[in-house]
Amino acid sequence: MVYLIKSSFLFGVLLFVVALVGMGTVPLCDYQSFNTNISDLDIGFSYHYYNDPYGLSEQDVSEGELHIGYDRLYDSPDFGFDITVSNDMNISTLTLSSFLVTGEGNLRRYFTTDAPYFGIAGVSARSASSYETIGLFVKLGIGYGRFTDVTPLAKAIKIDAYLYKKGSISAHLDQTVLKSLAYEIDNIDTYDSMTALLRSLQQIIEGPSTSELKQLDALDVYEMAQIVEDKDYTRYCGGSINVGIGYEILDPMGRSNDLLATAAFDYAFTTTPQAQFLIKGVFSGTYDFLRTNQIEITACYDYFISNIVNLSSKYSFSRETWDGTATDKHNLKFDLVLTPVEGANITLGFQFGHEPYFLEWSQDVKFTIGISLL
Repeated sequence: MVYLIKSSFLFGVLLFVVALVGMGTVPLCDYQSFNTNISDLDIGFSYHYYNDPYGLSEQDVSEGELHIGYDRLYDSPDFGFDITVSNDMNISTLTLSSFLVTGEGNLRRYFTTDAPYFGIAGVSARSASSYETIGLFVKLGIGYGRFTDVTPLAKAIKIDAYLYKKGSISAHLDQTVLKSLAYEIDNIDTYDSMTALLRSLQQIIEGPSTSELKQLDALDVYEMAQIVEDKDYTRYCGGSINVGIGYEILDPMGRSNDLLATAAFDYAFTTTPQAQFLIKGVFSGTYDFLRTNQIEITACYDYFISNIVNLSSKYSFSRETWDGTATDKHNLKFDLVLTPVEGANITLGFQFGHEPYFLEWSQDVKFTIGISLL
């Protein structure tokens, strides 16, 4: 088991390094979008029931898992906000069931449009099967940093890669042309129709300074439309850090309400349209923060190996310390998704977890096949 975890970790690190140094001649993170508006909703459910035919109740299985995750990030020159909601439930009629529900919202107001200094106000709530009640606290603080949506430039690079591979252009488009394409894609709402936008993109690509190309064919225009209209594809860069003070309105362990010191950071990075790296962390603690505190760290990495193969990985760590006693939780997840044809997908997933009182890491391997017929 230890060998498997180490191998998976090394594989993820190797893939990340390859993505950083192997590709990405165009600096994606240099692109600045006027507004950033990114959202993501993830829902997963599984249930397993088995009745032992020999009447051995210890062999019976009746358990399930439910995960719901929602993230929203908005950023503009004047203000921004982010919302995160997560629900993880393990349901079993034979063993102990558990759940963890968290929600957080923050509002940022930038002091000036020229520098990313901001004031922040936020609220956080959490509930778990091990808590006595719901935990709720509010916070105020200051911070530094911004996020920017670089999806338009990433889509422009994908268009360039397709046209060059197909032979529609004799050389890759230069950075000036790519940024012009990104600007038009970013301002898609200003066009009356997708046809008008595609016509504009075609005129930019067919410019005499970009290549020896005279005219794109219908297949080129169709593929460009597919790339531009892909709403499930997002790439963003940037980061922020903030510190402040908070107040517990409700203590989850039923203790007295306390003033809290808070700190949080987020960082997103990408060098190619295929890759996305994100890490975020949150800390809160009382004045005696070494004895009472909460820490959460999450790192995600997604990589499109090809048009039909996608690899995603996620590691999360949480620590809750009450009266000097710490409880740690680890979760490591890998998903390999194959899409051989449109509407069909094959997923191979690995998940490992460790929580207090576990004698060893839990192991969960899932293989699913799905197809959309209509």
